Amino acid sequence: MLELISYYVNLLIIQYHNKPNAKATIEALVTSLIASGIYTDVRDGYDLDTAVGTQLDVLGKYEDIDRFYQGQDFSGNFGLLLYDEVDAPPSDREGFTTYADFETKEGAWLNYIKLVSDDFILPDEDFRQLIKLRIIQNNSNHSHKEIDDAVYEFFEATLIPDSGGNMVMNYFITEEVTEFAFIAFQKEALPRPAAVKLNYFIEIDPPWFGFTTYSEDEAHEYTSGFTTYADYDTKEGNTLRYLQLLEV
Repeated sequence: MLELISYYVNLLIIQYHNKPNAKATIEALVTSLIASGIYTDVRDGYDLDTAVGTQLDVLGKYEDIDRFYQGQDFSGNFGLLLYDEVDAPPSDREGFTTYADFETKEGAWLNYIKLVSDDFILPDEDFRQLIKLRIIQNNSNHSHKEIDDAVYEFFEATLIPDSGGNMVMNYFITEEVTEFAFIAFQKEALPRPAAVKLNYFIEIDPPWFGFTTYSEDEAHEYTSGFTTYADYDTKEGNTLRYLQLLEV
C-alpha cells in the first residue's frame, strides 16, 4: 500500500513537490480511497482457490451447492473385540472398559442417526473441489471433450470421465478420491451431458488387460496387452474385476 500511495504523491506537478501540505493532502486522499487495501481483501477473499469457511459457502450458493451430505459413521462405537485386539482396539470399535479406564474411555452406541445422517460436512478442500465440479457442469457446453478437458484441469488423472456413446457416462476414479466421488454423485455435481445417465465408477488400478486398435501407435496408459518373450516376467497388468465397478 505504501508503494501505491507514494506513486500518487509523486504525480504532483513539480511546483508542489516540496510542499508538505500538498503531499499530505494527496496521501490522505489516496489512503481514504484504497481504504488500507480492504477492497483487495474482499476481492481476494472470494478467490475460489484461497477462500475458506463462510467465503466458500457464499461461492457455493452461486453454484447452487452446499457442503452438507448424507453419510454413515461407524467409528468410535461399542463393539466386541477379538482377543488379540484388546491392547490396541481398531479405531472403529470400542470394547468394554477396564478398571483402569472406566472413567476416561470414549465410545457410544451406534444409532439410526449415525446410520443415515444429514449432518456430515465437507471440509474446505473437498468442498472447493465440489464447487469446481459444479462450475464445470454449469458452464461447459457438455461435449465429451470439454468435460474431459475441464475435469482434467482440476483433477488430472484421479477422476476421469468416459462414455461409450450409449447415453451413459462412467467415471474412472483412483482409490484416494472414492469417497469424494460418491459424495459428488450424491450432490449431482459430476459433469455429464443432459439426459445422459451416470452409471458407475470404475476404480483405477492400472494397467488393465485390454487390446489396442491398429491405429494406436502406443498402448493406452490404462491398457496392457499380451506379454512378449522379452517382458513376460516383468510386464505389469491385471484383469478388470466386478469389484472395481462401483455401481451407483
